[in-house]
Order: sequence, then C-alpha cells, then structure tokens
Amino acid sequence: MTMTDLSDERAAKRDAIRKARNSTKPTVPADQVLALLDADLARIQAAIDTLPTPRPTD
Repeated sequence: MTMTDLSDERAAKRDAIRKARNSTKPTVPADQVLALLDADLARIQAAIDTLPTPRPTD
C-alpha cells in the first residue's frame, strides 16, 4: 500500500464521517463503524509493532 493510497483512504473516511455527522439518519450501522475502527486500530498496532525498539542513549 502506498502513501497515496493511505491518503485517499483517509480522505474518504473523513468525508464519510463528515456526511454522517451532518445526517440525522446514519447510513452506516454503529456496529459496522466499530468494526472499521477496530480494523484501523489493528493496522496501526501492527505498524507500531514493526518499529525497532529504541536504544537508550547514555
């Protein structure tokens, strides 16, 4: 996945959130939103886990 893909995905999510906030009738059920957020959190945690452990500087 390239950075552009992530930027496009993020923009699409922001747009969807903006539309949902302006709507009185949500188009996406809450359980689906929570599933998307859980998936995002898992991806973020996986990316963090791949980072090298910082070494102390003395």
